[in-house]
Amino acid sequence: MTSQTISKTLLLAASCALVALGEESRMSGPVPGFVFHGPTRSIRPIVGVPGSAYLGAMVAQDLDDASISPLGKSALATRAGRLYFLQGLDTGEPLVTPVEGAIPGVDRIVWSRDGLSAAVYSASSRQAQILRSLNASQMPGVESLLDLSSTESAVSALLFDGKRLLAGAGGVYVADADGLKRLLQTANPAALALGAGNRDLFVADRGSNQVWMIRDYAGDATPMLFSDERSGLSSPVGLRVAGNGRYLLIANSGNRSVDAVEISTRSALKRIDLNFAPTRIDDVGLGALSLLNSGANGEPLYLVDSGEDLAVYFVPARSEE
Repeated sequence: MTSQTISKTLLLAASCALVALGEESRMSGPVPGFVFHGPTRSIRPIVGVPGSAYLGAMVAQDLDDASISPLGKSALATRAGRLYFLQGLDTGEPLVTPVEGAIPGVDRIVWSRDGLSAAVYSASSRQAQILRSLNASQMPGVESLLDLSSTESAVSALLFDGKRLLAGAGGVYVADADGLKRLLQTANPAALALGAGNRDLFVADRGSNQVWMIRDYAGDATPMLFSDERSGLSSPVGLRVAGNGRYLLIANSGNRSVDAVEISTRSALKRIDLNFAPTRIDDVGLGALSLLNSGANGEPLYLVDSGEDLAVYFVPARSEE
């Protein structure tokens, strides 16, 4: 029996009622993307436009964690140690498929840029796994495990370029079928980001207040210091290459700011001061929006718009929720 032939009733039972059904799951208005909302343990749409948007009703609930595809309409989610693939988030009633053969205890999920593959990691086993064919036409393909137990510490940052897994773990490592290779020694790598063309890798080291750039990380792998506390870095926790590859966004939790730094000159273009400490820069869909926090402790979600006018907006939950 395939996922397409399982009845809705049986699917909901098998997936522990992950999907929220009914009128409250329907969406109206523009939806630039979906996010995992930690306080309600649910996937919810952002409804509206930046500056005038809110979190819509849950389309999937009772989740331990979830990561939305860059394509914006599917997600990988965990509940009670199991991994699930959700398709059709934009319908309000997504199809939920358990990912058979997936590593148990997944607690990190990262997608390739094209949204057709992803990597998952389990801190308990210190193993990772690549998932392929994450589209609506076939079941997800599960590849062999990658052993990350020889890294210097537990994984603190993870990125997948579609071929290789890049991990920050007391250093920066590249892992593939050929094994594990260290690219850079760092104290506390908190975030990784790919440059335009997937050739260069940016690394934020929260412990040393530094951002490194590794030129040709899949080849000669030449590291060079990109920015540090002399430029205002303070506990960097998030990175995103934006502006068609022209500049790097850096989220600083120490001084509560987002910096835009031109990559070619390493000069500061703009700084946005925040009234909260950011914890990430996670892309929302294929557009210019990125999530800066998880919405915990009663905070609204905050988004940075890396379009023509760099700005930060807050996204409140619907008043009835």
